[in-house]
Amino acid sequence: MTGEPITGQVALVEDDHTLVINRGTEAGVAIGMVFAVSSGQGPVITDPETGRELGRLNREKLRVRVFDAQPLFARAHTFVMTDDFYGLLQIPFVATEDVVTVDVGDTVELVGPETNSERARRSG
Repeated sequence: MTGEPITGQVALVEDDHTLVINRGTEAGVAIGMVFAVSSGQGPVITDPETGRELGRLNREKLRVRVFDAQPLFARAHTFVMTDDFYGLLQIPFVATEDVVTVDVGDTVELVGPETNSERARRSG
């Protein structure tokens, strides 16, 4: 069984393809980890029977891969998630049509790949 998922927020937008998250090696972040960047400002979900607000949908904006992990923060860049040649080289993603805006405070959540320690905990 794995521990709690690693979540945090965007602390700084460094440039068009690089951001800083407010979690680092002390929280278990390692180079190569992939995080989904989401906005918590998605549509409100309302129960049609009671009218009660059930929560909000998180809208995933993009995914980033950590390339620099410090004790309290990590730097990550956008990349192409594909099985083709460019994806294997992990070339940073350059958008050609759609522009995605990432804001300080957007949430980040670990989506993969798992670390060696997580793999060992799961199997042992």
